[in-house]
Amino acid sequence: MKYLYLLFFVGFLSTPLFCQDSAKKVKKASSSAFSPARAEEWMAEAMRHFLKEDYDEAILVWEQLYAEMPQEASISYYLAKSYLAQNKPVNALKYAQKANELSPYSLDYGLLYGDLLLQDRKAKEAIACFLKLIQYDSNQPDVNLRLAQAYLWNNQGDEALRALKSAEPWIGDFPEIIRTKQYIYLKNEQWEDAIREGVGMIANNPEEPLFAWEQMEYWWHLSTWKGAKPALEQLSRDFPMDGQVALLNANVRVHEKNFGEALGFLERCLSDSDLHIELFSQVCLETFELMKGQADWDKAYAFLQRAVKAFPKEPRFMAMQGDLWMSVSKFSEGQKAYLHAARNGGGKFEVWTRIIQIDFEMNVLDSVIVHAQEALEAYPNQGFLWFQMGFAQYLQGKSKEAIVSFESAIPYAQEKDAWYIQLYALMGDAYHSVGKYQDSDASFEKVLAKNPAEEHVLNNYSYYLSLRKEKLEKASKMAKQLTDKFPSNGTYLDTYAWVLYQQKEYSKALQMVEQALKDEKQNSSTVWEHYGDILYQLKRIEEAVKAWEKAKSLEGASPNLFKKIQMKQIIEN
Repeated sequence: MKYLYLLFFVGFLSTPLFCQDSAKKVKKASSSAFSPARAEEWMAEAMRHFLKEDYDEAILVWEQLYAEMPQEASISYYLAKSYLAQNKPVNALKYAQKANELSPYSLDYGLLYGDLLLQDRKAKEAIACFLKLIQYDSNQPDVNLRLAQAYLWNNQGDEALRALKSAEPWIGDFPEIIRTKQYIYLKNEQWEDAIREGVGMIANNPEEPLFAWEQMEYWWHLSTWKGAKPALEQLSRDFPMDGQVALLNANVRVHEKNFGEALGFLERCLSDSDLHIELFSQVCLETFELMKGQADWDKAYAFLQRAVKAFPKEPRFMAMQGDLWMSVSKFSEGQKAYLHAARNGGGKFEVWTRIIQIDFEMNVLDSVIVHAQEALEAYPNQGFLWFQMGFAQYLQGKSKEAIVSFESAIPYAQEKDAWYIQLYALMGDAYHSVGKYQDSDASFEKVLAKNPAEEHVLNNYSYYLSLRKEKLEKASKMAKQLTDKFPSNGTYLDTYAWVLYQQKEYSKALQMVEQALKDEKQNSSTVWEHYGDILYQLKRIEEAVKAWEKAKSLEGASPNLFKKIQMKQIIEN
């Protein structure tokens, strides 16, 4: 259309263009008496620039005209259009409002102003504007369609419906209009009307789905309607191959907790190639939650095998098989299904985390590392994968490698993450194991700043400080905090005992370690050795030797114990 307008104005364009020093011409002209002839000349000049899409020059002239003729609505209208073309909606709205105020019943001016109000999400003002426009033509389609949109944004569904119906004689049964009407009926829970609109539409538009997939979240509430079941069963008879209808039927059965019938309707969905896979998967998962016993499990697994064949490019169904195996604690089978899904186009982050979690469950740490590395190729910015790999490396005693992985996770870790505290807690342990004590302390402090009661950190941090004989007052407070809360936990009692030992409070340390020994689950070689050391400092040498001998007989005994027993004294490192 732009080129037609240019041809129409060819006579004007043959004259010298206003863009040649136009600002000076306007200024010079404004100094003389302003006349209708001059106004007409300026208007023509501004229109030339507007049609050439030279909006800066057009605005310059129209702004001068506006200063001389502020009550001329057309000037404000074209200023608004020019500013809109420059993507300056604030200026455009200002002049569109002025044009509408000067001529409130002009269709062009009103539509422009109303559109800008809608663009600015000012629904109430837009409604007021459009209502003025339809006073003399209540069926005006352009206005009623916009009015319906404004009503929807203002949560006035009934008014939106009336506006749409007023436009119907002119616009017919366009799918977009019917979808809008369906949407309103759905929000109002007028299920019968929403279904009627869909059925009526596909009678004239058979290529259209019965319902809009993006509106399905509203259709889920259909299960609350008493008439849902008979209505959907009738639709199933009328549209036996329609996956949407089958899916809605399945959803109703899920809410009835009827596993068998829900699965039966899901079977019907498999023949619909246009099915919305995300929604279908959602209902499948909800259906599987209704399983009771091995018979239901077998049916669900057989169904998923058919789903895999029906949608071979959708590995999520293979991942669901993994979920089923995990529900019966078949870790190996679940792992195979998840890996198949991950390596065949369905390598979602969540699937990889399940794979790695199973590796931890089966205590195959090498597999954790291999699978984490494979997942990181697809998701290099997922800090949780770096954390999991570092955790496995730390458990293998590879502290240096673990630190590299943990540090790689840091840029992606956020305080809201469930693994945030674990990351810094384990980093504190890893740093300490390689002698990076300052980094270790900083990691622990980061955890305690977020959770001052974090048990792992309070215990390990205080114990490490006692081993280094540093900040013993701080270590004592942390250790005591744990024993006050867990007075029978042998590990925490032993840690506090050893902090007290380093503070040379041997009698109090003895009380703590004797309480620790009452917790038989925590009676490690370390606790018995500490017991012996404390007894030795209290000059109870023979008892100390017996404690060391007990420590030597337990797994993980210190190499120093033989010398302690032989020499009947503590051997300093």
